[in-house]
Amino acid sequence: MTEKPPLDVYTLLQQLPSPALRSDFLSELFDARLDTFAVQSIDKAYEAFFSRYHTLCALAANKSPEIENVTHMQFLRVIHYLKTSAPRECILAVIRDNEIFSDGLTDTMVDLAAATWLMLSIGKFPGDISYDEPVVWKEGYLHTTTAISLIMKTFPSDPIAKETVKLPQSFTAAHLEKIGGIEIRWTSNLADHLLLTDDDTKLMLFHQVSILGLHLVSGSSPLPKDLIDETIRTISLLLPPVLGEPNPWFQKKQQRFKLDENAGVCKRLNSSERQIDKFMFWRDRLVLLKRTFDEAEPRTISQLYHDDRKKAQWLTFWVAVLVFIMTVFFGVIQSVASIVQAWASVKALRSQD
Repeated sequence: MTEKPPLDVYTLLQQLPSPALRSDFLSELFDARLDTFAVQSIDKAYEAFFSRYHTLCALAANKSPEIENVTHMQFLRVIHYLKTSAPRECILAVIRDNEIFSDGLTDTMVDLAAATWLMLSIGKFPGDISYDEPVVWKEGYLHTTTAISLIMKTFPSDPIAKETVKLPQSFTAAHLEKIGGIEIRWTSNLADHLLLTDDDTKLMLFHQVSILGLHLVSGSSPLPKDLIDETIRTISLLLPPVLGEPNPWFQKKQQRFKLDENAGVCKRLNSSERQIDKFMFWRDRLVLLKRTFDEAEPRTISQLYHDDRKKAQWLTFWVAVLVFIMTVFFGVIQSVASIVQAWASVKALRSQD
């Protein structure tokens, strides 16, 4: 009896148990062989990706319970069919014939595979939370012109913002939270990246940089290389390394939320690279985020302390605070001295009596 390949042993509701298997999975998914170091550190580098993958599989099982019998190798074969230059209708027919899936399971598997591969919310699974509208792919091609236009619809490359906007070094996720009071919410859905929600009080920030790197080296990815590169630059803009070291604010978040650790070690952008006209796909969301940040007024002592966006006003305020504290301090000292002096005078008079 022929032994099954390891990836054909475990079903989608079972996690791949070893780094080697996870490495093989990623290599097949992105047509990119990982180096030895990457295999050894795969649990740290791609932990966030596999967490999302298993979550999506569980959500897809809510829609098609038959998924509990589908293996990781069958999933990768569905990915292979997606990489062919064929419309969705043909892909569905081939999968039904070759994998012996029901119509409902075939539809679910195609959406699940596309969502995992492209890091997008494609279709809608019961229990899935996405702040942006999920991408609807019911017909046509995923890999060629239709896919590109689909992505361009999600990420408009014809920005409406024409004015000049400066993105200073202080425009970081840490300052957005500490000064602007904007809560950072982490997402693995690329379409949610830089999206402001809840009356502009929360910011969705995509963190799966390691997977974007695999898309860059993959010869089969339908994501435009310019989009991938620009997404990484926006992450670098908001999570800049400090003195060549990983972003310390992000490191604390990474440990708490199990984020992609490589999001905090992207190349630091220089002044020229931070110009708004260097951003095409994400320009509108960056402009809106910058406006929201500029209009935010400090509401707590902590925000006042960190808010040095207008340095002259910041210095004037804290000089005034210092003067007030010193005035109170010396006033207290003077009062105490007066009390002591009065007490000494009274004591001296009593001693004379």
